[in-house]
Amino acid sequence: MVNFWSQLSKPILVLAPLAGVTDSAFRQICKSYGAQVVVSEMASVAALDHDQRKTLEMLAFQPIERPYIVQLFGSDPQQFAVAAQIITEKIQPDGLDINFGCPVPKIIKQGAGAALGADLSRAREVVRAVLDNTDRPLSIKLRAFNQGISAQQFVANLADLPIAAVAVHGRSLAAGFSGFVDPTAIAACRSYVNGQLLANGGIIDLFSAQAMLAASQADGLMIGQGALSRPWIFQEIAQQVNINLSWSELSQLMLRHAKLVVENKGQAGLMELRKFLAWYVKGWPQAKKIRQQLVAIKSIADLETIISNFCV
Repeated sequence: MVNFWSQLSKPILVLAPLAGVTDSAFRQICKSYGAQVVVSEMASVAALDHDQRKTLEMLAFQPIERPYIVQLFGSDPQQFAVAAQIITEKIQPDGLDINFGCPVPKIIKQGAGAALGADLSRAREVVRAVLDNTDRPLSIKLRAFNQGISAQQFVANLADLPIAAVAVHGRSLAAGFSGFVDPTAIAACRSYVNGQLLANGGIIDLFSAQAMLAASQADGLMIGQGALSRPWIFQEIAQQVNINLSWSELSQLMLRHAKLVVENKGQAGLMELRKFLAWYVKGWPQAKKIRQQLVAIKSIADLETIISNFCV
């Protein structure tokens, strides 16, 4: 399998994996705005080992999303091995990714995410298990600091293995999703990463993207929260220009997103779309009023009516 990571133009722009967010519809939206690589929601290796159906449905994707990566989380190397085989055969993504940094308590309690990232020996076993059971390029995602272990120590422990890309979230585990982002902790990994180095965390606009690239010495950026209300952030970075959508343009985006959701999940998917609509109108005049209406939509017709009645 070709290592697509080595063929991407820089800075590499990647949509980060976000549970309950980075489904096929949102990945397609971000692709249309210039995300070069998109990553699935986190997939449990334990679930794949026991009951594949729901997880495989969640991981389904459209050809337009390529390069598309499936991110795995868990704690058992053998389950990672089985999951890598299943995903490679049945989903056929362009790459696999291992989560070593998720700070969510229910994930950590399973020995996964940041808990796995704090166990250097087991983490290495997991990476080895995946590499031995797929021909797809492997990437990993971790935290800058995790229970006494720095990202530099973590990647040094894996430096001899063929990892195609390393994404480092510049926050510590304790900082969660809103604390201080340390780009120097990402830069410290540079000499131990043979593939692409990606910086993650605190990237919300063109200015913060430029600052992160300069300070982290990264080959690209992995953006999650910064894309929720502004998926065009990828276009801003690629074109080096600030973009502010008009209400007409934002309306078209919301309708396009709604149609993609219905195509992929049926009318029931509009329940999940509501949070995206609330994010999209953040900062607009009368945002509170329109948000109250948007989070109650039951059909695309409802959305069209709300949009047409909204006076900017």
